[in-house]
Amino acid sequence: MILTALAVLLAVAFLAHLVLLGLAARERAALRAGMAAAPKAAPRADLPEEIAAFARRNLLGAEPIPGLVDLTQDCAMRLSKGAGWTAMSARQVIATSTPGFAWHARLRRGPATVAAVTDAFVAGAGSLTVRALGSIPIARTAGPETDRGEAMRYLAELPWSPDAILLNADLDWSDLGDGRYEVAMDTGGGRAAVTLLLDVSGDIAGMEAERRRTTDEAGNPVELPWRGTFSDYAEIGGRRIPLRGEVGYLFEDGYEAYWRGTIAGYRPPSE
Repeated sequence: MILTALAVLLAVAFLAHLVLLGLAARERAALRAGMAAAPKAAPRADLPEEIAAFARRNLLGAEPIPGLVDLTQDCAMRLSKGAGWTAMSARQVIATSTPGFAWHARLRRGPATVAAVTDAFVAGAGSLTVRALGSIPIARTAGPETDRGEAMRYLAELPWSPDAILLNADLDWSDLGDGRYEVAMDTGGGRAAVTLLLDVSGDIAGMEAERRRTTDEAGNPVELPWRGTFSDYAEIGGRRIPLRGEVGYLFEDGYEAYWRGTIAGYRPPSE
């Protein structure tokens, strides 16, 4: 009798898991669909000269295409300040003619998914969802501050999408001098802005901004200096992009990275 009841409970739990997996898959598909209807756009003629040259060089002779960039990452994250690195695999979609991205990462232990994370900015709305076992929602953030924070992520990751640099008319560019360029946009949470740093060869090698971290050690929201680096530029999937990246915060006791990774696969937009 006990074994029968246990078998029923396990069957119900497994079915619930499958249902939740289906819901998560539909949510990911909806995020992609929210970016897929890319507006037609001509290459911008008002970009700072060095930024336009960077983007054109990294198109490798192609014309920029409205649509979605698909890339995969081998990456690792610190899940809290001072923690060790946790390996993840991730897939990311980046819109080229409108601000938008969706990042789906999985933390695995052997063949099993321990947790899945979806980080996104679509149609002006930012969101972060964490699911245990890839199916059970255990955390979600949304709202104006999340909108601004996720828009900043889109801006910071523009080196992975030279098509977006040339096509996205919603982005405001400013030359700050000495190889520093601010790229910004308006969001429901206020102005999102990131400074991109060019090296002597004209490649974007870093970024900096002030960005809200979810919480400090006491559990309170806090805005901190946000820093990132890009390196190992190479051709992949018909584009020249940085294959390595890292991002972190500058705390009172010094800088600590919370994400680092390499690009494992890349597919540019197609006509």
